[in-house]
Amino acid sequence: MAEIDQQIIIERIRNTPNYDKLRNLETNIASNDAITPEIEAAIKAHYGSLARQVVANKTGIDLTNLTPAEEKIVLAVAEYVGLMKRDHKTASRTFQQLKNRGLIGAAEAAVSRTKPTQGFTVLSDADRADLSYEQIIIDHPEEFSERALWYARRALGLPNATAKPPTNEDASTQTRTELLLDWLKARRTSSPGMITPYSNAEAAVAMGIGDMAKFGRTHGNIQSRLDFACYRLGLPPLGMTAKQWFSRAWNWGEPGWDFPREYMQKAAQSRVWSDDDFERVLHMTRTLPGGSSKLWKDEAAQHPEAIQSWASGLAPAEEESFWVLVCNPQKWAIDEFLARGIEVDSWGVRRSDRDKFKPGQLAIIRVGQDRRSKSERDGRPQLEPGIYAICQVLTDPYEATGASDEFWSPGNEREAGWPTVGIRYIKTFLDSPLRIETLQEKAPGVSKLLLEGFQGSTFPISGDDFRAVVALLGMGIDDLPKPQDAPDLAKALQNIEDKYKDAAPEVKQRQSQYIERGPVGAKVKKLNGFKCQICEALGWAPIAFRKPSGEPYVEAHHVMPVLKLEKGSLHAANIMTVCANHHRQLHYGGIDVSIGDEKFGLEIEGHQISIPRPTV
Repeated sequence: MAEIDQQIIIERIRNTPNYDKLRNLETNIASNDAITPEIEAAIKAHYGSLARQVVANKTGIDLTNLTPAEEKIVLAVAEYVGLMKRDHKTASRTFQQLKNRGLIGAAEAAVSRTKPTQGFTVLSDADRADLSYEQIIIDHPEEFSERALWYARRALGLPNATAKPPTNEDASTQTRTELLLDWLKARRTSSPGMITPYSNAEAAVAMGIGDMAKFGRTHGNIQSRLDFACYRLGLPPLGMTAKQWFSRAWNWGEPGWDFPREYMQKAAQSRVWSDDDFERVLHMTRTLPGGSSKLWKDEAAQHPEAIQSWASGLAPAEEESFWVLVCNPQKWAIDEFLARGIEVDSWGVRRSDRDKFKPGQLAIIRVGQDRRSKSERDGRPQLEPGIYAICQVLTDPYEATGASDEFWSPGNEREAGWPTVGIRYIKTFLDSPLRIETLQEKAPGVSKLLLEGFQGSTFPISGDDFRAVVALLGMGIDDLPKPQDAPDLAKALQNIEDKYKDAAPEVKQRQSQYIERGPVGAKVKKLNGFKCQICEALGWAPIAFRKPSGEPYVEAHHVMPVLKLEKGSLHAANIMTVCANHHRQLHYGGIDVSIGDEKFGLEIEGHQISIPRPTV
C-alpha cells in the first residue's frame, strides 16, 4: 500500500466519531486487505480513545493516571458495550457498578461469583476473551485480591491450588470500611476518648488484608473513603490517627497550597472521639461509592475552597481568633433581620469549627449573592455581596434545638442539633455595607475565601484581615470590645432584660426564642438529666424518647413568660424541663405555677407537686 493511502486511512480512523462506525471501518479495511501494522496500531489506539470517552461519560470516573489493569478494564467495558448494543441490549448495570465501585472494585465484584460473568460469555463468543475481566486479572495479579484470582483462573479453565476460593479477601469495600471503623472505635483510650496511634499494617490486619505489598491500594482506598466522610462531616480525618499517613495521600497537586498534614494528624490524634462521631461517619460512608479517588477529584474540581478551608481549619487557632459568618440571603433574610434592630441572636457554625469558637471573639457577617426574586424580597432592594455587620461571640458552641423563625425561607431552616453560638451585633451596615468589589480593590491581599465566597456557615480569618475590613468600614480595632471584656452570659441576659423591656413585641419574641433555644436552656436540660420534671414528680417515666444522637428529647419551659422580659425571666432559675405534652399543657391547659425561692409549685393531673428550681 502506498504511504499516502495509508496516512489517509489512519487519518480517517482518528476522525471516526464512535465505536460502531470504527468497527464498520475496521471491517471494510480488513475486507479490502488493507490492514498494515501501522493501521492496526491506529485502530487499536482509537478504540482506546473512544472507550475512555464512553466510560468517562457514563460513570464520571477520572481516567487520568490509570494503572495497566485499569486501562484494560476501560477497553473491555467499551468492547462489551458495543457488543451489547449490536444485540440491542444495554449495559447500564455495568456502568452502575463502575460508578459505585471504581474500575478495580467493579472487576473484582463481577468475577467473584459462582458462574462466569455475562461479560466473559459475550466477549468469548466474539473472540475477545483477551479483554474479559477474568483475563485482565490473570494478566495483572498484583492489582487484585487472591479471591478474584481464584475465580478468574477457574473461569479460564486454569488450575487453582485450593478447591475453594480464599475467604480472607472476601469483604466488600463497605464491609472493610465498617471493620476498620469498629477497630478504631475499640482503640480509644476511653469512651469518648482519643484513638491510640497504630501502624497501617495493624489496620490492614483488622480489615482482613494480610499482604500490604499486594493490597496497599485497597487499604488506601478504604482509608481515603473514611477521610472523605470525615471531611463531609467537618471532622479531622480518621486515617490521620495512624502513626504515619500513606505516602501518596494528602497531595494537593497544584502550586500555591498544600495540605497541612502535620496539623491534620495532630487534630485527629488529639480529638476526643465520641460514639456519635463514629455513628455519623458510619452513616456517611454508606452513602458513598466504593472508589475514593473520584470522590476527592470531583470535590477538588468543584469545591476546592471547601477542602482547603476544612484542612486549614484543623490547624491550631490563633491566640486572637476572628471569624467570618457567612449568610445566604436566599435562605435567611438578613436584611429584614437587621432592619428590626435585634441585638442578640444565634448563629450556626461549621462542625469543624465548634471547638474553636470562644466567648469574646469578634466576627464579621459576609453576605453572598442575593438571588431572591423581587417577590421574595418583599419590595426590599437586592443586597450586594459584602460585609453587613460586626459581631461578638457570647457563648461557647452548644447543640441548639433548631431555627425556623420568619426570617428563614421554607425548607432552609437550621436543623436541630447543629452547633450554634450566641452572638451580639455590635455594629450593623445594612444601608452602607462594605461591598466585596470595594474590598477587592482596596485590600486585594485578604483571604481568598473572604473575596470569593465560601459554602460553609463559618470560617476563620487572620487578625490582619479582620482589621483591614474594620478599617474599611470606618472603624478602628480599638472601637471594638476586647475578648477579655466579653460579658458573661448572665450579664448579657440582664442587659437584654433592661434594654428590651419596652421593645416592640416581635423584638421581644426574637430575644425570648434565643434564650429558650440557646445555651441557658441547654445548660438546664443537662443539669436535669434531660428529664421531664413533671413526669418524674408524678412517678411516670421521665424520658419520652431519644433523638438519633442518643440524647433524650426534652423542652425548656420558662415559668415566668420570657416574652414579658420581666426581671429574672431570662435567668436559668426560671426554667423547668418538661416533655412536649406537658409543655403544651403548661401553655394551654390553664395551669398556674407558683414561684418559691427554691421550688416551683403547681397542681396537675389532680396532684399537687413541687419541682426544684435550677441553681446554675
